[in-house]
Amino acid sequence: MFEEYVETAATLEKYRHAPLAEDRQGFLVHLRESGHSYTRVQHINVLLLAIARSIDWDEHKMVSRAELSVAGDKWVVRRTRPGTRPRSTQVARTDFISVGSEWLRFLGRLEEIPAPVPFADQLDAFLRHLRDERGLADQTLICRRRALALFFGWLSERGVSIATVGPKEITEYFSAHRVRPWKRATVSFHVYTLRSFFRYAASRSWCAEGIAATIDKPRMYSHQGLPEGPAWTDVQRLIASVSGDHPTQVRSRAIILLLAIYGFRIGEVCRLRLDDIDWQAERIYLRRPKQRKTQEYPLIAAAGEAILRYIREVRPRSSHREVFLTLKQPYHPPCAAGLGTIIIRHIKNLGVRLPHYGPHILRHACATHLLAAGFSLKEIGDHLGHKSPAATQIYAKVDLSSLRQAAAEMSDLSQYAAQCQREATPFFPKGSLAALREVARLHLGGLQ
Repeated sequence: MFEEYVETAATLEKYRHAPLAEDRQGFLVHLRESGHSYTRVQHINVLLLAIARSIDWDEHKMVSRAELSVAGDKWVVRRTRPGTRPRSTQVARTDFISVGSEWLRFLGRLEEIPAPVPFADQLDAFLRHLRDERGLADQTLICRRRALALFFGWLSERGVSIATVGPKEITEYFSAHRVRPWKRATVSFHVYTLRSFFRYAASRSWCAEGIAATIDKPRMYSHQGLPEGPAWTDVQRLIASVSGDHPTQVRSRAIILLLAIYGFRIGEVCRLRLDDIDWQAERIYLRRPKQRKTQEYPLIAAAGEAILRYIREVRPRSSHREVFLTLKQPYHPPCAAGLGTIIIRHIKNLGVRLPHYGPHILRHACATHLLAAGFSLKEIGDHLGHKSPAATQIYAKVDLSSLRQAAAEMSDLSQYAAQCQREATPFFPKGSLAALREVARLHLGGLQ
């Protein structure tokens, strides 16, 4: 392996006889298989030799980041020449430590000390309870952990334990400067998380009873917002805008079709694997982590052709089984945020003005388009993978054809209601004495 990156026989012997030669070669192979460029691997090969010579190796010894940092400082001093800019020196040191950490982690010899999380034992026990007994999805557990870690950190800074937490501390937490920018939905999520934790904590005798009941959340209205997405004509324009030959457009077209036609979430697209597409049966299988099930869809010709073109022309060779990979080396599955940013850029380039520009609006556009085409809410919910029919009811608010029909019938309905009121029910102003006497006469046998 070394002979691919060195030019002379003398240099080759130097690399072969340096410490941990076999481990260095194994890491170079791993980097090439991961999609790193030849130039980058060649540079890392030089750094690995320096790292191997800078650290005292004992059998099965774990190396800490502090030790690696000290070795990096000494290496930088040895290689720095007069006139070298400080910026270049800092970049070289950072690269030394970064490559060394990655290599040691690959070997299983990096001593990583995680950042301490206050009340870590209680947090882990609570998350296990949510996972094992309540069956919450992994992404939900990540969000709960993040919210509780923020709260526990705030408690730790003030020297407050879980056993002594009361309504006063919780009120101060939500009144703190760091949470004032939160929207009502964010505050509601944190309140729900704290309520859930303190109910569990009380059952384990970690805190006083009844704390969860004292945590008030902001008023949230059912279906208070509209699922506002672009018009279907704008979705068609968006698909047409990514019909070019550039790798970014080829990949974006396949992703946008999955978002718009099937209503997939961006995270579900990121997790889609090559094995999830059955080309012979023309089926695509989506693993939904919330429902813990796999949903089957027919592979629409337009989506199938876009995915196939991406795989053949753009997707790099990689050991990763995810369908979509990054376009730059080292190739790996993209994160939902990064992929979503690219989709948002394509949407904004159309000049469409929307309240929100996240990739989720294409899911809304899909549901609204199906509703306008005459599909029932049950059918739309099944298509979107909703577990509960209530999750789909919000789209009834954007069913304009049905709303117009209801509005046209309102005049007849109001006339009928007025007629029934005159004929059957006498009307009394609220709180009038006549109304009270009439009620008493009907239900109490008369008021004397």
